[in-house]
Amino acid sequence: MRRVVPGILGVTAAALALWAAPASAAPTPSAPASAAPDPRYSGHRLDRVAAALAKDPLYVDPDVDVALGAADRARVDRAIRAAAERVAVPILVVVAPNPTESESQGKDDAFLSALHGVTHRDGLYLMVDDDGYMLGQGWNVPRDIDLDVVAQDDLPDYEPPDIHRPFGGLADRLIKRVDAWAAAPAGPPRSSPALLSPPVPFGQEDDHPLVPDKPTVKSHFLRGFLIAGPLSAVALYWAGIGSAAAGRRWFRRGGTRGAVAGLAEHAEAHPGAPAKPSDRWLRRTASAELDRLRDRLPDASGNRGRAFALAAFDAAQILYDDVHGEPGHALDLVGVIVLARQGRRALAGQMTAPPPPCFVNPLHGDSTRRRSIALPGDAGGGKSRRQPLCTACSGASGKEIADRVLRVQGPDGLAPHYAVPGVWRDAAWGSRGNDLVKRVMEYLGVE
Repeated sequence: MRRVVPGILGVTAAALALWAAPASAAPTPSAPASAAPDPRYSGHRLDRVAAALAKDPLYVDPDVDVALGAADRARVDRAIRAAAERVAVPILVVVAPNPTESESQGKDDAFLSALHGVTHRDGLYLMVDDDGYMLGQGWNVPRDIDLDVVAQDDLPDYEPPDIHRPFGGLADRLIKRVDAWAAAPAGPPRSSPALLSPPVPFGQEDDHPLVPDKPTVKSHFLRGFLIAGPLSAVALYWAGIGSAAAGRRWFRRGGTRGAVAGLAEHAEAHPGAPAKPSDRWLRRTASAELDRLRDRLPDASGNRGRAFALAAFDAAQILYDDVHGEPGHALDLVGVIVLARQGRRALAGQMTAPPPPCFVNPLHGDSTRRRSIALPGDAGGGKSRRQPLCTACSGASGKEIADRVLRVQGPDGLAPHYAVPGVWRDAAWGSRGNDLVKRVMEYLGVE
């Protein structure tokens, strides 16, 4: 069913007010005033980890004990203790799986926040999950550390260098992180921001699902009416103005050193992203990227990229609601990831039209230059075409490019993403006009 949304700018203020209103404004069973306390067994893992951290600042869960060998554990342990002495607060490191079925529902920041509530120890906390991704948080840390950034993915050691070896080089990554914390200048005590979307009470997930498995037309209509219509109109108006100028600058400077430096300054790179991602990886990554963009929006007032980020978030969220529980939507999930990352890119760079993603594999992140390349299975019959590429792909050989191409299941089996019919092939991930959000909204039937 098509979702018809009037693009009336006059309701923008009301839409923002309703969107920004706390969840407690509406009577829901999960409101703090009426929620029953978590069952005691829900804290068993937290109690176990907290007890281990009381004896040693490094905890490696038995399920991932291969993450660090004995020698590496000793090195990391020494580095943690030395860094903690310099920072003058405890540094606690946890290497453990964090499945969606856990008390934190797969949210690493929620796990660390809950762990802090159990340990009652202020300081710096660092978690590495079973995919090798790293996240840190802090409470009352007397250092000039941007704890909002630490809690996100803006540091270079956030993700493993090789997606197929999640714990490759983990000891060095951990030591690098704690050493960076120790080297930060002194400052007033600071803490990580409170969770914007805490997990529902443990054991009640089925009663309060984080994302409805079967979103209703009403929920789509309300979200589209209150957000997509007015905000998309604002976003697309300014994106049209900004993207025209940005596009001209992009094509004029494409391939020059100045263009590469300018775009790479804030570019998000994910060169280790899989070329043949599993459904599980796509669903998990799409959910995480939506969370990251959602967490940045409340603090984006006055940011030139806010209108684009809001429109990108709305498109990504509606798309995710539609397809995340259904098989056979790999490219749509890639689209959710791309839209969410572009929303964050717009905020980070204060831009009305972020650059398109790498065309070889949109999961690689931002493109930084254009280059003529021949892609396997392209409709151009093997001819070279000028495409936006990430830094890693812009310097790759023809064979390396072929190996890096994103492949997903199409009508005839595994195929390059640009050979699979649909909106993503037609829109070319925004590489030929910066109208990706608009095209996706049309695809979703939002007018």
